[in-house]
Amino acid sequence: TPCFGKVQFASKTSVSIIDEGSPTSSSNAVDSHGCSPNTLPALLVPHCDDGHGTATINKRLGTLASDFPEATVKLCYTDKTLDLIFEAQGETSFLVDDMLVNNDPLWKWTVMEAFIATGDQDPTDYLEFEVAPNNMLWTGWIHNPHKNFTSKATAFIEDWDTYPITSATTRNVGAMTWKSAVSLPLTMFNVHKPEGTTWRMNFFRTYYADEDSDQEYGAWNPNKLISFHQTPCFGKVQFAQKKVDVGSMVWSKYSGPVHVGAVKAVYLQSVSSDGSLKSRVVVADEECNDCGEDESTEQSVPNPDNNFCGSNREDASRNCIPCASGSLFDCDNSSHGCIKGVVECSFSGGSDLQNSYSNGGNAELFASELHVMIDMGQNFGHSADCSMGDWGLCHTQHLILEYRGAEDYVDTQFKIYFSTIHRLLQVNHKDFDHHHVIGDLTYIAPSTSFRRLQSRTRLVIPLVLEYWSVQETDNMPRWFVVDERDKSTAVIENTNAEIVRNFLIPYTTTMKTATDANVPMTAANRFSSNKKTVVEVDVSNRIIPTPYVSFIRDDATTFDVGGIYLENLELLGNLRIGATDLMYKLGANGDSDHKVSFREGSLPNEVAGPESYKLDITPDGTTITGTDAPGLFHGLMSLVGLLDVTDIKKMTLKEITIYDKPRFEYRGHQVDVARNFLSKEAIKNTIDAMALWKLNVLHLALTNDEGWRLEIPGLEELTSVGSKRCFDPNEETCLLTQLGSGPDADKQQYYTREEYIELLDYSQARNVRILPEFNMPAHARAAVISMEARAKMGDDSYRLTDPEDETHLLTIQFYDRTSIINPCLDSSVRFVEKLVTEVKQMHDEAGVTLDSYHFGGDEAKNILLGAGYSSYPDELKQQPFSKSLACQAKVFVDSSFDPEKIANYWAITVNRILAENGIGEMVAWEDGLRGTTKDQYGTQSVAVNFWETLYWGGIDGLANIADDGFDIIMSNPDYLYFDFPYEVNPEERGYYWAARFNSVYKVFTFAPENLAQNAETSTDRDGKEMSIQTPNVSMPVIRGMQGQTWSETIRTDDQYYEMAFPRVMAVAERAWHRASWELDWSPLEI
Repeated sequence: TPCFGKVQFASKTSVSIIDEGSPTSSSNAVDSHGCSPNTLPALLVPHCDDGHGTATINKRLGTLASDFPEATVKLCYTDKTLDLIFEAQGETSFLVDDMLVNNDPLWKWTVMEAFIATGDQDPTDYLEFEVAPNNMLWTGWIHNPHKNFTSKATAFIEDWDTYPITSATTRNVGAMTWKSAVSLPLTMFNVHKPEGTTWRMNFFRTYYADEDSDQEYGAWNPNKLISFHQTPCFGKVQFAQKKVDVGSMVWSKYSGPVHVGAVKAVYLQSVSSDGSLKSRVVVADEECNDCGEDESTEQSVPNPDNNFCGSNREDASRNCIPCASGSLFDCDNSSHGCIKGVVECSFSGGSDLQNSYSNGGNAELFASELHVMIDMGQNFGHSADCSMGDWGLCHTQHLILEYRGAEDYVDTQFKIYFSTIHRLLQVNHKDFDHHHVIGDLTYIAPSTSFRRLQSRTRLVIPLVLEYWSVQETDNMPRWFVVDERDKSTAVIENTNAEIVRNFLIPYTTTMKTATDANVPMTAANRFSSNKKTVVEVDVSNRIIPTPYVSFIRDDATTFDVGGIYLENLELLGNLRIGATDLMYKLGANGDSDHKVSFREGSLPNEVAGPESYKLDITPDGTTITGTDAPGLFHGLMSLVGLLDVTDIKKMTLKEITIYDKPRFEYRGHQVDVARNFLSKEAIKNTIDAMALWKLNVLHLALTNDEGWRLEIPGLEELTSVGSKRCFDPNEETCLLTQLGSGPDADKQQYYTREEYIELLDYSQARNVRILPEFNMPAHARAAVISMEARAKMGDDSYRLTDPEDETHLLTIQFYDRTSIINPCLDSSVRFVEKLVTEVKQMHDEAGVTLDSYHFGGDEAKNILLGAGYSSYPDELKQQPFSKSLACQAKVFVDSSFDPEKIANYWAITVNRILAENGIGEMVAWEDGLRGTTKDQYGTQSVAVNFWETLYWGGIDGLANIADDGFDIIMSNPDYLYFDFPYEVNPEERGYYWAARFNSVYKVFTFAPENLAQNAETSTDRDGKEMSIQTPNVSMPVIRGMQGQTWSETIRTDDQYYEMAFPRVMAVAERAWHRASWELDWSPLEI
């Protein structure tokens, strides 16, 4: 196996090794030849009577990733030679276990390991070792029995060497005597097959137990790779590796116990968090009852449970977390304290306690004396080196770091972390370096030339960042200090708020480039612009969205009502619950002197269809007619829209007859609760507003890189880890902080299973369908990291990343490969199957069919492959999972797998799972399905959110995706993204990558069925006119439209309300009603 530095123990009469964490034992049975036929990984072989014997054992070998097939190990020996022959059938890794020969004092315990580093193994080849007792030399060669050939020829061996055995020495440890068997420096020699396969063999100094002794031993081996530490406990030995480069191997907990004899127990733990390997082994006698002396009292501390938390109370309180009382007795829980029987303490899953960070300490003292201000520099016209920016674009800023301490600050073990939506390319100050951590998280830290921060001084640090900055909300709050001395964190106080200008000098320009033509808004031009949109509207025509047709007689009367009461409410079915609740919230009940009757009935052909209705209002009462419950519900919402409720005791109505029907079947509103969480109450308020304005699909984006927001039974880590953000570099307790959430925002933020079922029930009662989105394969880092935390606890059955994958990539929001689910792993498929099953059960329990599921699918790519990053070295421009062994193998076994189209492959895979679960529709962001067609999917319907910008060729993209057979939901970012500013103003919140602003008027005037028309009512993102040509194809069939509220810059419910409303009303208007000024699709005739 690829384990490096494995050490094993034996008594004189019984042998056992640690094997995948399960206890094993050995048998002393002897076969007809006088040799042991053990089938255990470790073998005890007595000296045979006839001088020669053979024994065969079968063992299933394994690595950290998966099991290998069975391997056959053969042992043959005489008085003079010992041949160890092992044959691995089709494996890439194998191990020779320790051998002990009782009757020959020259044979000692020796650990040997070998594994294939490159190439393919010929199953007919096997490696053979020989020990010659006379001169104690090791040699090795390749043997092929099928070719009847054994050779030491140099054609097969390169750089092999021999290593002399030193004389045996004896050292005493407790009641056990350890004898040195070999004294070999850690050495490697390679055996090459002609086709290039490389075998590596590692030899280690090892010891075996002899007679009882009461001495203790501590010494380094010559190469200081394996160490023996004297400990105060009887019979306890610790092994540790020092700074061994193990490449990208991930080492996890590996523990016993394994019983050696009757009273000995062996525990092994291997951990690597930073590329170094630590191996711990403990041999403890059952009589051990003392963990050393308390340094303060010089008295022994009782420890009957063998909790090895340290040599004294101080060690225990420092190493065991939590140990609230400071007592060793609190440290016996393996999930959060000392692991029973192991020398050192650890977190659950084998984490190193040294990676535990907490708020306060040195960081708090330092942060309390810091004041940070950001001064925007220039977007253009500067002399900064922009070569590392996309298309050579960058802007400058100045970080003003004010240290207010009374004394110079000379410590260098601090870092200042912050979130930035633009990559930090350079820090142009000799005393500071910078490092990109993950996503938007970056830090600056003292460089080698740093000497001190002088007391009461201001330091100006020039920064260079990618692209440009024109919105003040580009700058995220909650900058924080990390002090590595005591691993403490603390937020810098003036950044600890939602008021950006607490740490930002106001922007003075809105220009991205010298040719930016966007007009910044002022009080004067804002007033002038708004005045043009003011139209006097009669009370009878103020329904939102506008009805299909309304009739008002010339002699129509206006009358007052004290309130309304509903008749035949049962015709609304479950919608009656939402109807009565909304009436109550709006104060429309009143004295209830106006009767509203619901009736089932037919409607004229022009308006007949699902959700249609007729509303007839007279002084004698109101009648709402419809063919289904949703139509009746919409009619009631229109009546509510006509009520003047400024005076709850005197509401006004006017005689009117309305015939109404929806323009689109799908009328949606998307809410991103993954980037930043929204409360359950905020979602309910949104559903109420959608019901009033006849929107019927709440697209709930529950997952993304920055958070997982729904409890999934059986996958608890998705919420215990993936729903919170804090400063945990190992990401075993939370996701690393992002988007200005600070170091200690570790509150779990998610909807419980019960809350989600409650939301399903709530929305169903208001004619709103929740469409859950679980974004994958990209934007899935919260899921990937959560399942990695689960794997570290020993369960990799739902693992979403290949730990041996070394692919380098950078996603659109600056994450690495952990942002994308590896589509080549069986465990990834198993994860989706589990997820779909659990979500479907929630819907079934709520009585709300899961008939549509959003797959996500967008942006599964390495942005460094883009043409704008030509200055980057080629080794960084890798396709996702191009170095994943699982994906390399999949190319040969699955003809449908294209490594350059992983989103397509994963979409088809997930769609199959949905179809198998009876889910009729899959929805996705359109780029995830490009390259496929509808007939490749198994669900009855496949729909896409079309989100291309008009000025970047969106109209042609629309024609192409329609030709692929998918249903189309218009979700254009340059008109329908509500995370964009309302106007060209640096104080406005939001991103602006697709448009500088999306005002209510711009959304209201959007023509979803004729994209070219929008060039007449709006400009591109640079404020310039557009020229759009309609392609010469039939008009694409549009199923619906949807507004999107992404939440990168939205951190509170109130901020969400501000960004979503009233733009949601404008979407409701266009999705329900086609305006008279909208033009038909008009291709240019050629």
